[in-house]
Amino acid sequence: IIVRVIKLWEVPNYINLEVIYSIELVLIHKQGSKIQESIQKTIMQRFSNMGKEGSCRIITKFGVVSNIGKQRATNPSYKINFLRDCCRECEDVQIPLHGLDFTSFDKIMKNKVDDTILVDVIGEVTVIGDLVNVSKDSKPNYKLAIELEDLW
Repeated sequence: IIVRVIKLWEVPNYINLEVIYSIELVLIHKQGSKIQESIQKTIMQRFSNMGKEGSCRIITKFGVVSNIGKQRATNPSYKINFLRDCCRECEDVQIPLHGLDFTSFDKIMKNKVDDTILVDVIGEVTVIGDLVNVSKDSKPNYKLAIELEDLW
């Protein structure tokens, strides 16, 4: 399959925030369907050439696993894991650059969105609160409250 990397980020280890636990990606296919992909620490070195956001890849070998957890980047209940020698860069093709799917503030405020899936909004940050330590059982965990103004 041919996909574009539309989002790429590192997930820190919960015990030691200086250590990377995994690399997460959101990939989009030419029909606009998105899927999340995880690269675990044990195989990160093999995929250090994943490129950057916006790059296109041909993926030939991958595994499909359940996409469970409190925060998923995409809606499917599954995600993919790359297998050895699975992908290579390709020429830029006609695949959307962003894959944005905007959600209205009204839906969010009325709890009409799945709060386990990340959503896209258009807004302006008007207030940034204090960083609050909400750690439990010696696992570091912090919350930062922000206030958004609806611009859509």
